[in-house]
Amino acid sequence: MRKTVLIVEDSRPQLDMLAMLVLEVDPTVRIYTAENPDEAYANVLKRTIDVFIVDIILDTTKPGDISGIELVKRIREVEKYVLAPVIFVTSMEDALKFAYTDLNCLGYAEKPFSLDEVKGLIKKALHHTTDKRRDTSICFGKDRILYPVKISDILYIESIKKVVYVHKKDGKVLTFPYLTCQKILDRADTDCLFQCARGTIINKDYVVNIDISNKYITLEGVAEKIEIGISFKKDVLEEFGG
Repeated sequence: MRKTVLIVEDSRPQLDMLAMLVLEVDPTVRIYTAENPDEAYANVLKRTIDVFIVDIILDTTKPGDISGIELVKRIREVEKYVLAPVIFVTSMEDALKFAYTDLNCLGYAEKPFSLDEVKGLIKKALHHTTDKRRDTSICFGKDRILYPVKISDILYIESIKKVVYVHKKDGKVLTFPYLTCQKILDRADTDCLFQCARGTIINKDYVVNIDISNKYITLEGVAEKIEIGISFKKDVLEEFGG
Protein backbone atom coordinates (compact mmCIF):
# COMPACT_ATOMS: atom_id res chain seq x y z
CA MET A 1 0.00 0.00 0.00
CA ARG A 2 1.46 3.35 -1.05
CA LYS A 3 2.16 5.78 1.76
CA THR A 4 0.73 9.30 1.56
CA VAL A 5 2.44 12.53 2.58
CA LEU A 6 0.89 16.00 2.79
CA ILE A 7 3.36 18.89 2.45
CA VAL A 8 2.09 22.30 3.57
CA GLU A 9 4.45 25.08 2.54
CA ASP A 10 3.71 28.57 1.18
CA SER A 11 7.00 28.78 -0.74
CA ARG A 12 6.80 26.84 -4.00
CA PRO A 13 10.61 26.29 -4.27
CA GLN A 14 10.70 24.94 -0.69
CA LEU A 15 7.63 22.80 -1.34
CA ASP A 16 9.19 21.30 -4.46
CA MET A 17 12.43 20.63 -2.56
CA LEU A 18 10.58 18.80 0.23
CA ALA A 19 8.61 16.75 -2.30
CA MET A 20 11.88 15.75 -3.99
CA LEU A 21 13.36 14.64 -0.65
CA VAL A 22 10.29 12.52 0.12
CA LEU A 23 10.60 10.75 -3.24
CA GLU A 24 14.31 10.19 -2.70
CA VAL A 25 13.44 8.35 0.51
CA ASP A 26 10.61 6.37 -1.10
CA PRO A 27 9.72 6.89 -4.78
CA THR A 28 6.39 5.08 -4.33
CA VAL A 29 4.98 7.69 -1.93
CA ARG A 30 1.92 9.60 -3.10
CA ILE A 31 2.46 13.29 -2.34
CA TYR A 32 -0.23 15.89 -1.82
CA THR A 33 0.62 19.56 -1.47
CA ALA A 34 -1.01 22.71 -0.13
CA GLU A 35 0.16 26.31 0.15
CA ASN A 36 -2.31 27.50 2.79
CA PRO A 37 -4.18 26.06 5.81
CA ASP A 38 -7.61 25.91 4.15
CA GLU A 39 -6.30 23.95 1.18
CA ALA A 40 -4.38 21.67 3.53
CA TYR A 41 -7.38 20.96 5.76
CA ALA A 42 -9.52 20.12 2.74
CA ASN A 43 -6.94 17.42 1.91
CA VAL A 44 -7.01 16.22 5.51
CA LEU A 45 -10.75 15.61 5.33
CA LYS A 46 -10.88 14.27 1.78
CA ARG A 47 -7.96 11.84 1.99
CA THR A 48 -6.12 9.67 4.49
CA ILE A 49 -2.63 11.01 5.14
CA ASP A 50 0.19 9.00 6.72
CA VAL A 51 2.74 11.80 7.28
CA PHE A 52 2.48 15.60 7.52
CA ILE A 53 5.28 18.04 6.70
CA VAL A 54 4.16 21.52 7.74
CA ASP A 55 5.79 24.94 7.65
CA ILE A 56 4.95 26.87 10.81
CA ILE A 57 4.80 30.22 8.99
CA LEU A 58 2.27 29.99 6.17
CA ASP A 59 1.51 33.71 5.81
CA THR A 60 4.62 35.90 5.75
CA THR A 61 2.45 39.05 5.57
CA LYS A 62 1.30 38.52 9.17
CA PRO A 63 3.83 39.36 11.91
CA GLY A 64 4.25 36.44 14.29
CA ASP A 65 2.27 34.08 12.08
CA ILE A 66 2.05 30.50 13.38
CA SER A 67 -0.79 29.27 11.17
CA GLY A 68 1.06 25.98 10.59
CA ILE A 69 0.77 25.21 14.31
CA GLU A 70 -2.90 26.19 14.28
CA LEU A 71 -3.42 23.84 11.33
CA VAL A 72 -1.82 20.90 13.15
CA LYS A 73 -3.98 21.60 16.21
CA ARG A 74 -7.04 21.14 13.93
CA ILE A 75 -5.53 17.99 12.40
CA ARG A 76 -5.00 16.47 15.85
CA GLU A 77 -8.73 16.89 16.53
CA VAL A 78 -9.46 14.35 13.76
CA GLU A 79 -9.46 10.93 15.46
CA LYS A 80 -7.39 9.06 12.89
CA TYR A 81 -4.63 11.71 12.99
CA VAL A 82 -4.09 11.83 16.76
CA LEU A 83 -0.77 9.96 16.42
CA ALA A 84 0.13 10.73 12.79
CA PRO A 85 3.77 11.89 12.42
CA VAL A 86 4.20 15.63 11.93
CA ILE A 87 7.47 17.19 10.80
CA PHE A 88 7.59 20.96 11.22
CA VAL A 89 9.65 23.16 8.94
CA THR A 90 10.52 26.37 10.74
CA SER A 91 12.87 29.21 11.53
CA MET A 92 11.03 29.86 14.83
CA GLU A 93 12.84 28.14 17.65
CA ASP A 94 10.45 29.54 20.27
CA ALA A 95 7.53 27.62 18.80
CA LEU A 96 9.22 24.24 18.97
CA LYS A 97 8.61 23.53 22.67
CA PHE A 98 4.86 23.92 22.12
CA ALA A 99 5.04 21.74 19.01
CA TYR A 100 6.73 18.92 20.92
CA THR A 101 4.72 19.04 24.15
CA ASP A 102 1.22 19.97 22.98
CA LEU A 103 1.16 18.65 19.42
CA ASN A 104 3.48 15.65 19.79
CA CYS A 105 5.41 16.38 16.61
CA LEU A 106 7.98 13.85 15.41
CA GLY A 107 10.69 16.40 14.71
CA TYR A 108 11.53 19.62 12.94
CA ALA A 109 13.74 20.92 10.17
CA GLU A 110 15.14 24.37 10.86
CA LYS A 111 15.57 26.64 7.84
CA PRO A 112 17.93 26.57 6.07
CA PHE A 113 17.60 22.83 6.66
CA SER A 114 20.04 19.99 6.14
CA LEU A 115 18.84 17.72 3.33
CA ASP A 116 20.17 14.59 5.03
CA GLU A 117 18.50 15.57 8.30
CA VAL A 118 15.13 16.04 6.61
CA LYS A 119 15.44 12.73 4.76
CA GLY A 120 16.22 11.01 8.06
CA LEU A 121 13.04 12.43 9.61
CA ILE A 122 10.98 11.44 6.58
CA LYS A 123 12.34 7.90 6.65
CA LYS A 124 11.45 7.60 10.32
CA ALA A 125 7.96 9.06 9.78
CA LEU A 126 7.14 6.70 6.92
CA HIS A 127 7.17 3.75 9.29
CA HIS A 128 3.74 4.98 10.37
CA THR A 129 0.53 4.11 8.53
CA THR A 130 -2.78 5.83 9.21
CA ASP A 131 -5.69 3.40 9.47
CA LYS A 132 -7.45 3.31 6.09
CA ARG A 133 -10.52 1.64 7.67
CA ARG A 134 -11.07 -0.96 4.93
CA ASP A 135 -12.89 -3.46 7.10
CA THR A 136 -15.56 -1.11 8.42
CA SER A 137 -19.12 -0.69 7.19
CA ILE A 138 -21.19 2.24 6.05
CA CYS A 139 -24.77 2.44 7.30
CA PHE A 140 -27.65 3.50 5.07
CA GLY A 141 -31.11 4.25 6.41
CA LYS A 142 -34.31 2.93 4.87
CA ASP A 143 -37.78 2.76 6.39
CA ARG A 144 -36.33 3.74 9.77
CA ILE A 145 -33.96 0.76 9.69
CA LEU A 146 -30.16 0.98 9.42
CA TYR A 147 -28.51 -1.29 6.87
CA PRO A 148 -24.72 -1.72 7.30
CA VAL A 149 -22.79 -2.48 4.10
CA LYS A 150 -19.14 -3.53 4.31
CA ILE A 151 -16.83 -1.16 2.45
CA SER A 152 -14.92 -4.11 0.99
CA ASP A 153 -18.16 -5.40 -0.61
CA ILE A 154 -18.82 -2.15 -2.51
CA LEU A 155 -17.64 -1.68 -6.10
CA TYR A 156 -19.20 1.74 -6.65
CA ILE A 157 -22.05 3.96 -5.51
CA GLU A 158 -24.33 6.15 -7.59
CA SER A 159 -26.35 8.99 -6.11
CA ILE A 160 -28.76 10.01 -8.87
CA LYS A 161 -32.38 11.06 -9.27
CA LYS A 162 -32.90 11.17 -5.51
CA VAL A 163 -31.83 7.52 -5.05
CA VAL A 164 -28.58 5.96 -3.85
CA TYR A 165 -27.54 2.79 -5.72
CA VAL A 166 -24.90 0.66 -4.01
CA HIS A 167 -23.30 -1.75 -6.50
CA LYS A 168 -21.78 -4.72 -4.68
CA LYS A 169 -19.12 -7.15 -5.88
CA ASP A 170 -21.59 -10.05 -5.61
CA GLY A 171 -23.63 -8.42 -8.39
CA LYS A 172 -26.42 -7.13 -6.16
CA VAL A 173 -27.53 -3.51 -6.28
CA LEU A 174 -28.99 -2.04 -3.09
CA THR A 175 -31.15 1.09 -3.19
CA PHE A 176 -31.53 3.66 -0.43
CA PRO A 177 -33.03 7.12 0.01
CA TYR A 178 -30.98 9.97 -1.45
CA LEU A 179 -27.77 11.19 0.12
CA THR A 180 -25.22 13.52 -1.44
CA CYS A 181 -21.86 11.99 -2.31
CA GLN A 182 -20.21 14.17 0.32
CA LYS A 183 -22.52 12.86 3.03
CA ILE A 184 -21.80 9.29 1.94
CA LEU A 185 -18.05 9.89 2.09
CA ASP A 186 -18.32 11.59 5.49
CA ARG A 187 -20.37 8.69 6.81
CA ALA A 188 -17.96 6.09 5.44
CA ASP A 189 -14.78 7.70 6.84
CA THR A 190 -12.51 5.56 4.68
CA ASP A 191 -9.73 6.17 2.19
CA CYS A 192 -11.07 3.44 -0.12
CA LEU A 193 -14.02 5.40 -1.50
CA PHE A 194 -13.31 8.16 -4.01
CA GLN A 195 -15.66 10.51 -5.83
CA CYS A 196 -14.93 10.59 -9.57
CA ALA A 197 -18.06 12.36 -10.84
CA ARG A 198 -20.88 14.48 -9.50
CA GLY A 199 -22.99 11.46 -8.56
CA THR A 200 -20.48 8.60 -8.55
CA ILE A 201 -18.17 7.16 -5.90
CA ILE A 202 -15.82 4.27 -6.67
CA ASN A 203 -13.96 1.84 -4.44
CA LYS A 204 -10.26 2.41 -5.26
CA ASP A 205 -9.41 -1.17 -4.32
CA TYR A 206 -11.24 -2.40 -7.45
CA VAL A 207 -9.78 0.03 -9.99
CA VAL A 208 -8.31 -1.81 -12.98
CA ASN A 209 -7.61 1.06 -15.37
CA ILE A 210 -7.81 4.85 -15.54
CA ASP A 211 -8.27 6.42 -18.99
CA ILE A 212 -7.89 10.16 -18.50
CA SER A 213 -8.04 10.97 -22.22
CA ASN A 214 -11.42 9.31 -22.67
CA LYS A 215 -12.54 10.19 -19.14
CA TYR A 216 -13.49 6.79 -17.78
CA ILE A 217 -12.48 4.28 -15.09
CA THR A 218 -12.61 0.50 -15.38
CA LEU A 219 -13.49 -1.44 -12.25
CA GLU A 220 -12.95 -5.12 -11.54
CA GLY A 221 -16.16 -7.05 -12.15
CA VAL A 222 -17.99 -4.09 -13.72
CA ALA A 223 -18.80 -4.32 -17.43
CA GLU A 224 -19.70 -0.68 -17.97
CA LYS A 225 -17.08 2.06 -17.80
CA ILE A 226 -17.37 4.57 -14.98
CA GLU A 227 -17.35 8.15 -16.21
CA ILE A 228 -14.87 10.72 -14.87
CA GLY A 229 -16.64 14.05 -14.40
CA ILE A 230 -15.02 17.08 -16.03
CA SER A 231 -14.64 18.92 -12.73
CA PHE A 232 -13.15 15.78 -11.11
CA LYS A 233 -10.43 15.18 -13.67
CA LYS A 234 -7.80 17.02 -11.61
CA ASP A 235 -8.68 15.01 -8.49
CA VAL A 236 -8.42 11.75 -10.43
CA LEU A 237 -5.02 12.77 -11.81
CA GLU A 238 -3.77 13.61 -8.32
CA GLU A 239 -5.08 10.37 -6.89
CA PHE A 240 -4.06 7.92 -9.60
CA GLY A 241 -1.62 9.71 -11.89
CA GLY A 242 1.78 8.25 -11.04
